[in-house]
Amino acid sequence: MKSTFAECFQCKTLNKINPEKAQTSKPVCGKCSAEIPMHGLVADVGTENFHKVLRNHDGPVVVDFWASWCGPCKMYGPEFQKASVQNTDVVFLKINTETEQQLSAQLGIRGIPCTILFQNTKEIKRQSGAMSAEQVNSFINSR
Repeated sequence: MKSTFAECFQCKTLNKINPEKAQTSKPVCGKCSAEIPMHGLVADVGTENFHKVLRNHDGPVVVDFWASWCGPCKMYGPEFQKASVQNTDVVFLKINTETEQQLSAQLGIRGIPCTILFQNTKEIKRQSGAMSAEQVNSFINSR
């Protein structure tokens, strides 16, 4: 069965979510029952849950590194979201470079938005700059 992951903002628990159900109803945390905000099939996560997803998901994981003040990041968000619902076998995550500065530095994020494709905990490739949903699809499928 396909699944994606999302972090609960209240208790920080990482939740495994059915992508088909997430598109028709709001997911809730299995631990505290709080509603989990998702944008399409994109979930915001922190450093700890980012690493958990990489360790626990065998398939591709696409991560958008962004910041709230970044104009191109704001334009890219909806396109990244569109690509997420077109690729339900891929986990889509967003990481805020302002709140996760250490992780961003460890991964060498120099410009945003920056999209990185991971597979089996390893970085496969990265792309700086905003992309269209079609470009994200090509980015994922050209691995």
